[in-house]
This record gives sequence, C-alpha cells and structure tokens, in this order.
Amino acid sequence: MIEFSFKYALESAIGENGISIAEIHSLENDLVQARRNLNELRRNKDIGFYDEISDIEIVKTVKETADRLFSKDFNTLYIFGMGGSSLGAIFLKEALDGIFCDNYSNGNINENVKKNGGVFHKKVNVIFSENIDPGYIYKNMENVDIKKTLFCFVSKSADTIEVVSQFFIVKEMLENTVKNYKDNFLFITDKKSGFLRRYADENNISALDIAKNVGGRYSIVTAGTLFPAYVMGFDIDKFLHGAISYRDNILNKGVFENNPVYSLAAIIYLYYKRKKRNIFVINAYSDYLREFSRWFRQLFAESLGKNLTSPTPVPAIGATDQHSQLQLYMQGPQDKLIGFFCLKNFRKDYTINSSGFKEYDYLNGKKLSELLLNELKGVELALAIEGRPSFKVTIDKMDEFTLGELSFMCMEMVPVLGMLLKINPFDQPGVEKGKKFAYLLMGRKEESSSLSKELEELNRLNNMPDLTY
Repeated sequence: MIEFSFKYALESAIGENGISIAEIHSLENDLVQARRNLNELRRNKDIGFYDEISDIEIVKTVKETADRLFSKDFNTLYIFGMGGSSLGAIFLKEALDGIFCDNYSNGNINENVKKNGGVFHKKVNVIFSENIDPGYIYKNMENVDIKKTLFCFVSKSADTIEVVSQFFIVKEMLENTVKNYKDNFLFITDKKSGFLRRYADENNISALDIAKNVGGRYSIVTAGTLFPAYVMGFDIDKFLHGAISYRDNILNKGVFENNPVYSLAAIIYLYYKRKKRNIFVINAYSDYLREFSRWFRQLFAESLGKNLTSPTPVPAIGATDQHSQLQLYMQGPQDKLIGFFCLKNFRKDYTINSSGFKEYDYLNGKKLSELLLNELKGVELALAIEGRPSFKVTIDKMDEFTLGELSFMCMEMVPVLGMLLKINPFDQPGVEKGKKFAYLLMGRKEESSSLSKELEELNRLNNMPDLTY
C-alpha cells in the first residue's frame, strides 16, 4: 500500500509559498482530458506499458528462458544496458536486498526467497554495466569466469551504439575462450528489427522481445527488467500483480476520487508553472530506495524535459543528504519542491542502548528506524516553517507487490504531468540528436551523408578557440 501526504505543499501549512486545494481542483478538467488522451493512445496501441503488465505470455517466456539457460553451468548473469534498459532492474536488485535483508546478499537466492514467492532457486551473481567505462568493464571481466557467465545485452532498438560496442568486445573474448560461445549470449530487444535481433536470428542465439510500443524508460514491466529480476529471486508475478492492481484502481475512479496520483501531478505542475519551482528533489529515506530515485529521475527527465519546460529532477538520500544538501534546500533559492519517499516497515531494526550516558538518555530504548523517520519529520517541519514545500509518499513495506504499485504510480503520474505541460511524454528528440553527433564523431558514413547541418555545426564548434593556459 502507498500513502500520500500533501499537507506541507498547501498554503494552509506553509503560507504564501504554498498552493491551495482550490487551485489543485481547478485542474480537474485538464486532468480528465489528460487521462482521456492517454486512454486513446492505449487503445490505438501507441503506448503499451498499460497492457504489457497483463501479458502472462511474457512472464511464462521469461521463466522458461531463465530456467533453460541456467540449467547449464552458468553462475553469473552479466547485463549490458543503457538508461531504462538497466535502471529498472538495478532498482529492483537493490530493493530485493531490502525485501530479503534477513539472509539475502550479493544476488544469492536462498530459502527466504523461496518462502516469499521466488521460484528461481539457483544461486546467480548478477552484474550490471550501465556505462561504457572500459576500466570498470575490465575489472568485472577479470572477476568472472566467462565460460560460466551468461552475457545479456538489452537494447530496445537493437542498435544502441554502447550496447553493440560492448557486444563486440565480449564476443571477441568468448571466441578465444569458449567453444560454443554463442550459448553464452542472451539478447533482449526489438522483436523484428535492428542489428542484435538480426544477429540473434541468424545465429540461433536466445532472445526475448521488448514490445515496440513500450519506451525504454517504461520497460521496467518488460523482459528487459523481468528476466534479471526473476534470476535474482524477485517474484515477478507478484510485482506485475501490484502494477495491475494499481492501474485498475486509479483508472476506475474519478481523478480526485481518492486518487492521489492525479493530485501529485497537479501539485508538481502548479509549483512549476505558478510558483517557479523548477527543481524537483526526489528524496528517498531508505538505502533500498536509492536506485528507485535514479530510475524515477530518468523516467521524469526523459519524458518531460522538452520544449524549454519541466522541472529538473534531482535524487537525494535521507538521512545522508541532510548533511550535504539540506542547507541548500533550507536557505538556498526558493526554486525547489521536495518529494520524500520513505518506508513504514524496515523489516529489521535495532534498539538503541544508551544506558549510562546521561546526555543521551532520550535515545535509550528507541528504535533506529524511529530516529530515521523522526529525522525525516524534523526536516519536513523545518522546511514548512521556512515556507518551503514538500510532500511525502510512504510505502507500507518493501515487497514485490508494493514495488509494482510504486512503479506503476510513477509511470502514470509522469505522462499525466506531461499532458498538463502540453508535451509528448513518450519521445526523446534531444537524446536522438546526441546519438547522431556521436555517430558522426565515430565516423559513421551514412550519418555523414544525411546530416549535413549537424556536420557543419560540428566542424564550426571544433574550430572554436578555447581558453589556453
């Protein structure tokens, strides 16, 4: 279950810097239209994440593929993917540590996972390369037995330059070491087109599909995330059931009928448009939500950062960043809206024993979780007194169902906010332009012939003088 508190975003609590309930409700017609627009895109199959979560064939195929591949002598899964192709799985990997913090460590599946619904029992070390830092990849490759490693390349387009480049490197290493090296590959990519798909089809390499109408930042509900999550012991059925439950619950109600997702979109919109709060801080008060804040940042930034509009999302971790960023939030520019994401149940806890230390009598017998949550409450109050807005999202417990709810909540809220901002939350033209310049710099000939304007700009900028020392 997810709970919302918007009290410290309202003018009744923080004064003139806040917004009113009437302002939020004034957006009802816009929110209704936003939902209609999204429903139309869904009906036309332009966006697929709404229905991908209900596709039982995806789950069946993911499980069968994992069971078949790991019936071999593999003990490591090494995943290469950029952006949404890895952030969702990394978020769930870190959250899994929180779910099974009793005995779980370093990607090893144990009896506790089985009891809580995990069905993949083999112990597998899972590694991610979400960047192309050669030193980092070299270190990882030195520490694995490549003969016993399944190398998984995730690319929605099947042509992502970073992923393809890493594939060529791994392919060469395997060719020199493993006899049937193609058995060490898994591609998760477009069903029909792109280099990786063609290579898989031509070489009988295992492959899983990513639907064309599910963008990378929404792919947490696709095989790109579900496959590694299942291998790590995550109950993917329970995760998707949480997403389905949340989808059906919010879509079967009016936008303000006990439906805080739309209130959240309205609040972020109003603070950006009317209060000039152009920085949105995603402040997670749990180490197990650290990667959630990175996943949410990408979903938010890549969906909304267009046409000179949208707040800039900034991840933070409490209580850690109380000692690094809070000073700025308290007394810096009045340009931030802070969203706190926290847990109600930490599963494991400690009782503080300060007996015999008089100055710390007030801590004696208290739980460590009490200290963390009271620090959060203290920050909320301090910000409110200074007229600085915040809201809070509380997850009752860390489990797959609730994480499915949380993921879908974010994937619904962000496109609704995009509709309020009158932008397309499903394209990414700025990212595509950056890719084209990279292709030019690497010498891709067909790009040079079709991008004369970009090539002219590249030459101009390369010839500009720099500061010299």
